[in-house]
Amino acid sequence: MDERFLLVMFDGLRPDLVRPDTTPNLLRLAAMGTRFARARSVFPSETRVCSASVTTGCQPRRHGLVANRLAHPADMQVRGPTGRSVNTGQAEDLRALEQEIGEKLLDMPSLGARLAAAGHDFAVLSSGTSGQSHVLNPTAAELGQVTLSVHGAQSCSPRGADLLASLSPPPADGPGRAEWIAEAFRTRLLPNPPAATILWLCEPDTSAHYTGLGSPANLAALRRADAAFGRILDDWQAGPMRDRLHIMAASDHGHATITGSVSVAPLFAAEPRFADCRLLPGASGGVVVPCGEAAVITEVAAWLARQDWIGHVFAADGADLPPAVLPRSAVLADHRRTAHVLYTLRAGPAPSPLGLPGVTLNDGALPIGGGTHGGLTAAEMSVVMIMAGLRTPRGELSEWPASLVDIAPTALALLGLPGGDMLDGRALVEALTPGASPTDTPAPETWEAANGLYRQRLSRTRLGRQVYIDQAQRE
Repeated sequence: MDERFLLVMFDGLRPDLVRPDTTPNLLRLAAMGTRFARARSVFPSETRVCSASVTTGCQPRRHGLVANRLAHPADMQVRGPTGRSVNTGQAEDLRALEQEIGEKLLDMPSLGARLAAAGHDFAVLSSGTSGQSHVLNPTAAELGQVTLSVHGAQSCSPRGADLLASLSPPPADGPGRAEWIAEAFRTRLLPNPPAATILWLCEPDTSAHYTGLGSPANLAALRRADAAFGRILDDWQAGPMRDRLHIMAASDHGHATITGSVSVAPLFAAEPRFADCRLLPGASGGVVVPCGEAAVITEVAAWLARQDWIGHVFAADGADLPPAVLPRSAVLADHRRTAHVLYTLRAGPAPSPLGLPGVTLNDGALPIGGGTHGGLTAAEMSVVMIMAGLRTPRGELSEWPASLVDIAPTALALLGLPGGDMLDGRALVEALTPGASPTDTPAPETWEAANGLYRQRLSRTRLGRQVYIDQAQRE
Protein backbone atom coordinates (compact mmCIF):
# COMPACT_ATOMS: atom_id res chain seq x y z
CA MET A 1 0.00 0.00 0.00
CA ASP A 2 1.27 3.47 -0.91
CA GLU A 3 1.05 5.06 2.53
CA ARG A 4 1.49 8.76 3.29
CA PHE A 5 2.12 10.78 6.47
CA LEU A 6 0.76 14.19 7.51
CA LEU A 7 1.91 16.02 10.63
CA VAL A 8 -0.26 18.95 11.71
CA MET A 9 1.44 21.07 14.37
CA PHE A 10 -0.59 23.38 16.62
CA ASP A 11 2.16 25.70 17.82
CA GLY A 12 2.11 26.16 21.60
CA LEU A 13 -0.97 24.06 22.33
CA ARG A 14 -1.18 22.78 25.91
CA PRO A 15 -2.76 19.34 26.41
CA ASP A 16 -5.23 20.72 28.98
CA LEU A 17 -6.70 23.03 26.30
CA VAL A 18 -7.67 20.04 24.17
CA ARG A 19 -11.30 19.84 25.26
CA PRO A 20 -14.77 19.75 23.67
CA ASP A 21 -15.36 23.51 23.71
CA THR A 22 -12.01 24.41 22.12
CA THR A 23 -10.80 21.50 19.97
CA PRO A 24 -13.65 19.15 19.01
CA ASN A 25 -11.78 18.09 15.87
CA LEU A 26 -8.61 17.14 17.69
CA LEU A 27 -10.80 15.04 19.97
CA ARG A 28 -12.39 13.55 16.86
CA LEU A 29 -8.93 12.52 15.67
CA ALA A 30 -8.19 11.02 19.11
CA ALA A 31 -11.37 8.93 18.91
CA MET A 32 -10.18 7.60 15.56
CA GLY A 33 -6.68 6.81 16.77
CA THR A 34 -4.17 6.87 19.63
CA ARG A 35 -3.40 9.77 21.95
CA PHE A 36 -0.11 9.93 23.84
CA ALA A 37 -0.65 10.99 27.44
CA ARG A 38 3.08 11.37 28.22
CA ALA A 39 4.26 13.31 25.17
CA ARG A 40 7.10 15.77 25.82
CA SER A 41 8.93 18.67 24.21
CA VAL A 42 12.72 19.16 24.16
CA PHE A 43 14.87 21.69 25.99
CA PRO A 44 14.91 24.58 25.49
CA SER A 45 11.19 24.41 24.72
CA GLU A 46 11.46 27.02 21.96
CA THR A 47 9.84 26.77 18.53
CA ARG A 48 12.86 26.61 16.22
CA VAL A 49 14.66 24.19 18.55
CA CYS A 50 11.52 22.05 18.59
CA SER A 51 11.17 22.31 14.79
CA ALA A 52 14.71 20.99 14.35
CA SER A 53 13.95 18.07 16.68
CA VAL A 54 10.75 17.27 14.77
CA THR A 55 12.44 17.12 11.38
CA THR A 56 15.68 15.41 12.42
CA GLY A 57 14.36 13.05 15.09
CA CYS A 58 17.23 14.19 17.31
CA GLN A 59 17.82 16.14 20.49
CA PRO A 60 19.48 19.60 20.32
CA ARG A 61 22.78 18.02 21.41
CA ARG A 62 22.87 16.28 18.00
CA HIS A 63 21.05 18.56 15.56
CA GLY A 64 22.80 21.72 16.74
CA LEU A 65 20.02 24.32 16.70
CA VAL A 66 20.32 24.90 20.41
CA ALA A 67 18.24 28.06 20.98
CA ASN A 68 15.88 30.47 19.26
CA ARG A 69 18.68 33.02 19.63
CA LEU A 70 22.20 31.68 19.69
CA ALA A 71 25.72 33.01 19.68
CA HIS A 72 27.29 33.35 16.26
CA PRO A 73 29.40 30.18 15.84
CA ALA A 74 32.39 32.26 14.70
CA ASP A 75 32.19 34.42 17.83
CA MET A 76 32.18 31.73 20.51
CA GLN A 77 35.76 32.70 21.39
CA VAL A 78 35.24 36.49 21.23
CA ARG A 79 35.79 38.32 24.50
CA GLY A 80 33.28 40.91 25.67
CA PRO A 81 29.51 41.34 25.50
CA THR A 82 29.37 42.64 21.90
CA GLY A 83 29.77 39.41 19.95
CA ARG A 84 27.15 38.68 17.34
CA SER A 85 24.04 36.62 17.96
CA VAL A 86 21.78 34.93 15.44
CA ASN A 87 18.01 35.37 15.36
CA THR A 88 16.79 32.04 14.04
CA GLY A 89 13.34 33.50 13.33
CA GLN A 90 14.41 34.93 9.95
CA ALA A 91 15.09 32.58 7.05
CA GLU A 92 17.37 35.07 5.33
CA ASP A 93 19.52 35.31 8.48
CA LEU A 94 19.83 31.53 8.62
CA ARG A 95 20.75 31.23 4.95
CA ALA A 96 23.34 34.00 5.33
CA LEU A 97 24.80 32.29 8.39
CA GLU A 98 25.03 28.95 6.61
CA GLN A 99 26.89 30.59 3.71
CA GLU A 100 29.25 32.38 6.08
CA ILE A 101 30.19 29.34 8.17
CA GLY A 102 30.18 27.00 5.17
CA GLU A 103 27.89 24.42 6.70
CA LYS A 104 24.24 23.74 7.38
CA LEU A 105 22.90 24.84 10.74
CA LEU A 106 21.47 21.37 11.30
CA ASP A 107 24.10 18.69 11.88
CA MET A 108 21.58 15.95 11.13
CA PRO A 109 19.58 15.41 7.90
CA SER A 110 16.01 16.65 7.83
CA LEU A 111 13.07 14.40 7.11
CA GLY A 112 12.93 15.99 3.65
CA ALA A 113 16.53 14.98 2.91
CA ARG A 114 15.94 11.42 4.09
CA LEU A 115 12.83 11.11 1.92
CA ALA A 116 14.58 12.59 -1.13
CA ALA A 117 17.41 10.05 -0.76
CA ALA A 118 14.77 7.30 -0.99
CA GLY A 119 13.08 8.90 -4.01
CA HIS A 120 10.09 10.36 -2.16
CA ASP A 121 8.65 13.87 -2.07
CA PHE A 122 8.16 16.03 1.00
CA ALA A 123 6.39 19.33 1.70
CA VAL A 124 6.37 21.96 4.43
CA LEU A 125 3.52 24.47 4.73
CA SER A 126 3.92 26.87 7.62
CA SER A 127 2.34 29.99 9.07
CA GLY A 128 5.15 30.24 11.62
CA THR A 129 8.15 32.51 11.24
CA SER A 130 10.18 32.25 8.05
CA GLY A 131 13.09 30.87 10.05
CA GLN A 132 10.89 28.15 11.51
CA SER A 133 9.76 27.14 7.99
CA HIS A 134 13.39 27.03 6.84
CA VAL A 135 14.47 24.87 9.77
CA LEU A 136 11.88 22.22 8.92
CA ASN A 137 13.57 21.64 5.54
CA PRO A 138 16.78 23.65 5.03
CA THR A 139 17.54 21.97 1.68
CA ALA A 140 14.08 22.26 0.13
CA ALA A 141 15.28 24.40 -2.78
CA GLU A 142 18.15 22.06 -3.70
CA LEU A 143 15.91 19.02 -3.43
CA GLY A 144 13.06 20.50 -5.46
CA GLN A 145 10.61 20.17 -2.57
CA VAL A 146 7.78 22.47 -1.50
CA THR A 147 8.22 24.91 1.36
CA LEU A 148 5.27 27.31 1.47
CA SER A 149 5.50 30.19 3.94
CA VAL A 150 3.00 32.96 4.66
CA HIS A 151 5.92 35.42 4.67
CA GLY A 152 6.22 35.72 0.90
CA ALA A 153 8.04 34.17 -2.02
CA GLN A 154 11.47 35.02 -0.58
CA SER A 155 10.68 32.68 2.33
CA CYS A 156 9.48 29.83 0.08
CA SER A 157 11.34 27.27 -1.98
CA PRO A 158 10.93 27.71 -5.77
CA ARG A 159 8.13 25.13 -5.85
CA GLY A 160 6.58 26.77 -2.81
CA ALA A 161 6.77 30.20 -4.49
CA ASP A 162 4.94 28.80 -7.52
CA LEU A 163 2.22 27.47 -5.23
CA LEU A 164 2.05 30.80 -3.40
CA ALA A 165 1.53 32.67 -6.68
CA SER A 166 -1.55 30.56 -7.38
CA LEU A 167 -3.20 31.38 -4.03
CA SER A 168 -4.90 34.45 -2.64
CA PRO A 169 -2.60 36.57 -0.42
CA PRO A 170 -2.35 35.32 3.17
CA PRO A 171 -4.00 37.44 5.90
CA ALA A 172 -1.92 39.46 8.34
CA ASP A 173 -3.39 38.08 11.59
CA GLY A 174 -2.33 34.84 13.26
CA PRO A 175 -5.69 33.04 13.22
CA GLY A 176 -6.23 34.03 9.59
CA ARG A 177 -2.79 32.78 8.61
CA ALA A 178 -3.37 29.45 10.34
CA GLU A 179 -6.63 29.04 8.43
CA TRP A 180 -5.01 30.11 5.15
CA ILE A 181 -2.13 27.63 5.33
CA ALA A 182 -4.48 24.81 6.32
CA GLU A 183 -6.72 25.59 3.34
CA ALA A 184 -3.70 25.65 1.03
CA PHE A 185 -2.91 22.09 2.09
CA ARG A 186 -6.54 20.94 1.98
CA THR A 187 -7.28 22.26 -1.49
CA ARG A 188 -3.92 21.80 -3.24
CA LEU A 189 -2.09 18.87 -1.64
CA LEU A 190 -4.58 16.68 0.23
CA PRO A 191 -6.08 15.10 -2.92
CA ASN A 192 -2.65 13.60 -3.72
CA PRO A 193 -0.19 14.46 -0.94
CA PRO A 194 3.57 13.84 -0.93
CA ALA A 195 4.95 10.89 1.00
CA ALA A 196 5.16 13.18 4.03
CA THR A 197 3.96 16.70 4.80
CA ILE A 198 4.40 18.99 7.78
CA LEU A 199 1.59 21.54 8.15
CA TRP A 200 2.51 24.07 10.86
CA LEU A 201 -0.21 26.29 12.34
CA CYS A 202 1.00 29.37 14.25
CA GLU A 203 -1.97 29.23 16.62
CA PRO A 204 -2.64 29.12 19.50
CA ASP A 205 0.96 30.26 20.14
CA THR A 206 0.77 33.78 18.65
CA SER A 207 -2.42 34.75 20.43
CA ALA A 208 -1.22 33.23 23.72
CA HIS A 209 1.90 35.38 23.69
CA TYR A 210 0.16 38.68 23.07
CA THR A 211 -3.48 38.40 24.22
CA GLY A 212 -2.96 36.16 27.23
CA LEU A 213 -2.80 32.43 27.76
CA GLY A 214 -6.39 31.18 28.07
CA SER A 215 -7.87 34.59 27.22
CA PRO A 216 -11.03 34.81 25.09
CA ALA A 217 -8.93 35.84 22.08
CA ASN A 218 -6.51 32.95 22.60
CA LEU A 219 -9.32 30.40 22.85
CA ALA A 220 -11.06 31.89 19.82
CA ALA A 221 -7.86 31.55 17.78
CA LEU A 222 -7.54 27.93 18.91
CA ARG A 223 -11.12 27.20 17.87
CA ARG A 224 -10.46 28.65 14.41
CA ALA A 225 -7.32 26.55 13.98
CA ASP A 226 -9.19 23.44 15.11
CA ALA A 227 -12.04 24.18 12.69
CA ALA A 228 -9.56 24.51 9.82
CA PHE A 229 -8.11 21.15 10.85
CA GLY A 230 -11.65 19.76 10.95
CA ARG A 231 -12.14 20.62 7.28
CA ILE A 232 -9.02 18.59 6.49
CA LEU A 233 -10.42 15.66 8.47
CA ASP A 234 -13.74 15.91 6.63
CA ASP A 235 -12.05 15.67 3.22
CA TRP A 236 -9.68 12.94 4.43
CA GLN A 237 -12.52 10.77 5.70
CA ALA A 238 -14.60 11.26 2.58
CA GLY A 239 -11.80 11.09 0.00
CA PRO A 240 -9.52 8.53 -1.65
CA MET A 241 -6.72 9.05 0.88
CA ARG A 242 -8.75 7.69 3.81
CA ASP A 243 -6.96 4.33 3.87
CA ARG A 244 -3.53 5.59 2.78
CA LEU A 245 -2.85 8.77 4.77
CA HIS A 246 -1.92 8.66 8.44
CA ILE A 247 -2.44 11.93 10.30
CA MET A 248 -0.58 12.99 13.41
CA ALA A 249 -1.58 16.16 15.27
CA ALA A 250 0.87 17.53 17.80
CA SER A 251 2.21 20.62 19.50
CA ASP A 252 5.83 21.66 19.87
CA HIS A 253 5.68 23.01 23.42
CA GLY A 254 3.22 24.32 25.97
CA HIS A 255 3.00 27.71 27.67
CA ALA A 256 3.32 29.17 31.14
CA THR A 257 1.59 32.40 32.17
CA ILE A 258 3.79 35.44 32.79
CA THR A 259 3.19 36.78 36.30
CA GLY A 260 6.28 38.97 36.65
CA SER A 261 9.27 40.26 34.75
CA VAL A 262 13.01 40.64 35.21
CA SER A 263 15.68 42.25 33.04
CA VAL A 264 18.76 40.11 33.42
CA ALA A 265 21.11 42.13 31.17
CA PRO A 266 21.73 45.09 33.53
CA LEU A 267 22.10 42.75 36.51
CA PHE A 268 24.69 40.70 34.67
CA ALA A 269 26.47 43.78 33.34
CA ALA A 270 26.83 45.09 36.89
CA GLU A 271 29.25 42.24 37.63
CA PRO A 272 32.68 43.45 36.37
CA ARG A 273 34.18 39.97 36.65
CA PHE A 274 31.88 38.84 33.84
CA ALA A 275 32.88 41.65 31.47
CA ASP A 276 34.37 39.24 28.93
CA CYS A 277 31.25 37.04 28.88
CA ARG A 278 28.24 37.41 26.62
CA LEU A 279 24.66 37.11 27.87
CA LEU A 280 21.94 35.65 25.65
CA PRO A 281 18.82 36.63 27.61
CA GLY A 282 15.37 35.11 27.37
CA ALA A 283 12.86 32.89 29.13
CA SER A 284 15.57 30.31 28.59
CA GLY A 285 18.90 32.13 28.50
CA GLY A 286 22.58 31.45 28.32
CA VAL A 287 26.03 32.87 28.95
CA VAL A 288 28.92 32.38 26.53
CA VAL A 289 32.30 32.25 28.26
CA PRO A 290 35.21 33.00 25.90
CA CYS A 291 37.37 29.96 25.26
CA GLY A 292 35.15 28.00 27.66
CA GLU A 293 37.34 28.92 30.64
CA ALA A 294 36.28 26.45 33.33
CA ALA A 295 36.86 28.77 36.30
CA VAL A 296 34.72 31.51 34.77
CA ILE A 297 31.98 29.04 33.89
CA THR A 298 31.93 27.97 37.55
CA GLU A 299 31.71 31.58 38.74
CA VAL A 300 28.90 32.49 36.35
CA ALA A 301 26.89 29.38 37.23
CA ALA A 302 27.33 29.95 40.97
CA TRP A 303 26.26 33.60 40.65
CA LEU A 304 23.14 32.67 38.69
CA ALA A 305 22.15 30.02 41.24
CA ARG A 306 22.16 32.68 43.98
CA GLN A 307 19.65 34.96 42.25
CA ASP A 308 16.07 34.96 43.50
CA TRP A 309 14.75 35.23 39.92
CA ILE A 310 16.50 32.09 38.72
CA GLY A 311 14.79 28.82 37.93
CA HIS A 312 17.40 26.29 36.83
CA VAL A 313 21.10 26.46 36.04
CA PHE A 314 23.13 24.08 33.87
CA ALA A 315 26.82 24.37 33.00
CA ALA A 316 29.30 22.72 30.66
CA ASP A 317 30.15 19.23 31.84
CA GLY A 318 33.90 19.83 31.86
CA ALA A 319 33.65 22.63 34.42
CA ASP A 320 33.84 22.32 38.19
CA LEU A 321 30.10 22.47 38.82
CA PRO A 322 28.97 24.43 41.89
CA PRO A 323 26.80 22.45 44.35
CA ALA A 324 23.53 23.92 43.05
CA VAL A 325 24.22 23.41 39.32
CA LEU A 326 23.51 20.47 37.01
CA PRO A 327 25.47 19.57 33.84
CA ARG A 328 24.15 20.61 30.43
CA SER A 329 24.13 16.97 29.41
CA ALA A 330 21.30 16.36 31.89
CA VAL A 331 18.95 18.32 29.59
CA LEU A 332 20.46 16.83 26.41
CA ALA A 333 21.64 20.25 25.22
CA ASP A 334 25.44 19.88 25.25
CA HIS A 335 26.56 20.88 21.74
CA ARG A 336 29.47 22.95 20.50
CA ARG A 337 27.09 25.87 19.78
CA THR A 338 25.41 25.76 23.19
CA ALA A 339 26.17 28.57 25.62
CA HIS A 340 28.53 27.37 28.34
CA VAL A 341 25.98 28.18 31.06
CA LEU A 342 22.23 27.76 30.55
CA TYR A 343 19.49 29.05 32.81
CA THR A 344 15.75 29.42 33.07
CA LEU A 345 13.77 32.02 35.00
CA ARG A 346 11.86 31.24 38.18
CA ALA A 347 8.67 29.37 37.43
CA GLY A 348 6.29 26.97 39.12
CA PRO A 349 3.02 25.02 38.97
CA ALA A 350 0.81 27.64 40.66
CA PRO A 351 -2.41 28.59 38.81
CA SER A 352 -2.60 31.74 36.72
CA PRO A 353 -5.37 34.32 37.30
CA LEU A 354 -7.34 32.43 34.63
CA GLY A 355 -6.86 29.13 36.46
CA LEU A 356 -4.30 27.48 34.18
CA PRO A 357 -1.45 25.81 36.11
CA GLY A 358 2.04 27.04 35.33
CA VAL A 359 3.44 30.54 35.94
CA THR A 360 6.79 32.12 35.18
CA LEU A 361 8.87 35.25 35.15
CA ASN A 362 9.76 36.68 31.75
CA ASP A 363 12.66 38.66 30.33
CA GLY A 364 11.32 40.60 27.36
CA ALA A 365 8.46 42.65 25.99
CA LEU A 366 5.58 40.20 26.42
CA PRO A 367 2.78 41.42 28.71
CA ILE A 368 1.96 40.20 32.20
CA GLY A 369 -0.74 37.57 31.69
CA GLY A 370 0.69 36.57 28.33
CA GLY A 371 2.10 33.15 27.66
CA THR A 372 5.72 32.21 27.18
CA HIS A 373 7.88 29.11 26.96
CA GLY A 374 11.45 27.90 26.76
CA GLY A 375 11.69 26.52 30.26
CA LEU A 376 11.21 23.18 31.97
CA THR A 377 7.89 23.43 33.80
CA ALA A 378 5.30 20.74 33.15
CA ALA A 379 3.17 23.46 31.51
CA GLU A 380 5.91 24.04 28.94
CA MET A 381 7.23 20.50 28.45
CA SER A 382 3.92 18.63 28.11
CA VAL A 383 2.72 18.51 24.49
CA VAL A 384 -0.14 17.15 22.44
CA MET A 385 0.45 14.07 20.28
CA ILE A 386 -2.35 12.15 18.54
CA MET A 387 -2.15 9.78 15.57
CA ALA A 388 -4.83 8.13 13.45
CA GLY A 389 -4.90 6.04 10.30
CA LEU A 390 -5.71 2.60 9.00
CA ARG A 391 -2.95 0.96 11.06
CA THR A 392 -3.51 2.88 14.29
CA PRO A 393 -5.55 1.42 17.17
CA ARG A 394 -8.76 3.41 17.68
CA GLY A 395 -9.65 5.27 20.85
CA GLU A 396 -6.44 4.30 22.67
CA LEU A 397 -4.63 6.35 25.31
CA SER A 398 -0.95 5.43 25.37
CA GLU A 399 0.94 5.80 28.64
CA TRP A 400 4.30 5.09 27.02
CA PRO A 401 6.76 8.00 26.97
CA ALA A 402 6.78 9.93 23.69
CA SER A 403 8.47 13.03 22.38
CA LEU A 404 8.97 15.33 19.41
CA VAL A 405 12.05 13.32 18.46
CA ASP A 406 9.82 10.27 17.91
CA ILE A 407 7.94 11.88 15.02
CA ALA A 408 10.56 11.45 12.28
CA PRO A 409 11.35 7.80 13.18
CA THR A 410 7.61 7.08 13.19
CA ALA A 411 7.17 8.63 9.74
CA LEU A 412 10.11 6.65 8.38
CA ALA A 413 8.76 3.40 9.84
CA LEU A 414 5.30 4.08 8.42
CA LEU A 415 6.76 4.68 4.96
CA GLY A 416 8.96 1.59 5.18
CA LEU A 417 12.20 3.59 5.03
CA PRO A 418 15.45 2.90 6.92
CA GLY A 419 17.38 5.20 9.23
CA GLY A 420 14.99 5.64 12.13
CA ASP A 421 17.05 3.44 14.44
CA MET A 422 19.99 5.87 14.10
CA LEU A 423 18.02 8.78 15.53
CA ASP A 424 17.43 9.82 19.13
CA GLY A 425 13.73 9.03 18.94
CA ARG A 426 11.86 5.79 18.43
CA ALA A 427 9.13 4.65 16.08
CA LEU A 428 5.86 4.82 18.01
CA VAL A 429 5.05 1.17 17.37
CA GLU A 430 1.99 1.31 19.61
CA ALA A 431 0.39 3.67 17.02
CA LEU A 432 1.51 1.65 14.01
CA THR A 433 0.54 -1.91 14.95
CA PRO A 434 -2.45 -2.97 17.10
CA GLY A 435 -1.24 -4.69 20.25
CA ALA A 436 2.40 -3.60 19.81
CA SER A 437 4.38 -1.87 22.52
CA PRO A 438 8.02 -1.01 23.27
CA THR A 439 10.10 -3.89 24.58
CA ASP A 440 11.85 -1.80 27.25
CA THR A 441 10.46 -0.72 30.62
CA PRO A 442 10.23 3.01 31.43
CA ALA A 443 12.70 3.96 34.15
CA PRO A 444 12.28 7.29 35.97
CA GLU A 445 15.43 9.31 36.67
CA THR A 446 15.93 12.23 39.06
CA TRP A 447 18.81 14.70 38.92
CA GLU A 448 19.20 17.00 41.92
CA ALA A 449 21.53 19.80 42.96
CA ALA A 450 21.30 22.02 46.02
CA ASN A 451 23.09 24.74 47.93
CA GLY A 452 21.50 26.17 51.05
CA LEU A 453 17.87 27.06 50.39
CA TYR A 454 18.18 26.58 46.63
CA ARG A 455 17.42 23.13 45.27
CA GLN A 456 16.63 22.10 41.71
CA ARG A 457 15.24 18.76 40.64
CA LEU A 458 15.10 17.46 37.04
CA SER A 459 12.80 14.54 36.21
CA ARG A 460 13.53 12.35 33.18
CA THR A 461 12.32 8.99 31.91
CA ARG A 462 14.59 6.49 30.19
CA LEU A 463 13.12 3.95 27.77
CA GLY A 464 15.92 1.79 26.45
CA ARG A 465 18.33 4.18 24.74
CA GLN A 466 15.75 7.00 24.57
CA VAL A 467 15.65 9.73 27.22
CA TYR A 468 12.59 11.94 27.77
CA ILE A 469 12.74 15.15 29.79
CA ASP A 470 9.54 15.36 31.83
CA GLN A 471 9.96 18.57 33.84
CA ALA A 472 12.11 20.38 36.37
CA GLN A 473 11.25 22.13 39.62
CA ARG A 474 12.96 24.64 41.84
CA GLU A 475 12.39 24.20 45.54
